[in-house]
Amino acid sequence: MNNNLITEEPLKYRFSFTGASAMIPEFTTLAQQIQNGFTLDEIDTKVAGREKYETNSREFRELKHRIKTLTPAQIEILADGDPTERNQITHLALCKTYGIYHDFVTEVLSEKIQVFDDSLTEMDYNSFISKKKMGHPELDRLAESTQKKVKQVIIKMLQQVGIIDSISNPSILPQTVHSKVENAIIEDHPKWLACFLYNEHQIETLL
Repeated sequence: MNNNLITEEPLKYRFSFTGASAMIPEFTTLAQQIQNGFTLDEIDTKVAGREKYETNSREFRELKHRIKTLTPAQIEILADGDPTERNQITHLALCKTYGIYHDFVTEVLSEKIQVFDDSLTEMDYNSFISKKKMGHPELDRLAESTQKKVKQVIIKMLQQVGIIDSISNPSILPQTVHSKVENAIIEDHPKWLACFLYNEHQIETLL
């Protein structure tokens, strides 16, 4: 199997997710409005559901970044699917949008699952960040408070979408991707199945 299926040019790290977490209900509403024929330019920022205009604008901007990474089939599942499918499509969009989230899932969590270690520790995250700083100098430029926020929100989003079971003392959960979601990912690019802790052999058997 061509390694390029799994390892391509790394996604650029951006940290704007710290102001928006997973926002699954709001992300679902955005998908439903798109399914109803509205364009992103026609949808009101109030879809984020916040009282302050600035907060609505910031969160809606993140939701737009995420929805733009999805295929029409994936948006349809997000709009019309069951709660698990919506969680899975939201997780997929987070992986597609935020390089640091993608790399943490596909490198750290996947590696631990392969050796039957489902415990996610603070050391796992800190070691990951230390290794990534060489290739991502933007990590060194973050203020300490922002570094803490990045970690906090990554863990929170993983819990919100069902990849881990809790924020404190988290365990990595086994992933059963619904067939509609799996098919929509394969049609897009099978490499994204790695976001659901599939190893190369598992992906290869689906092709």
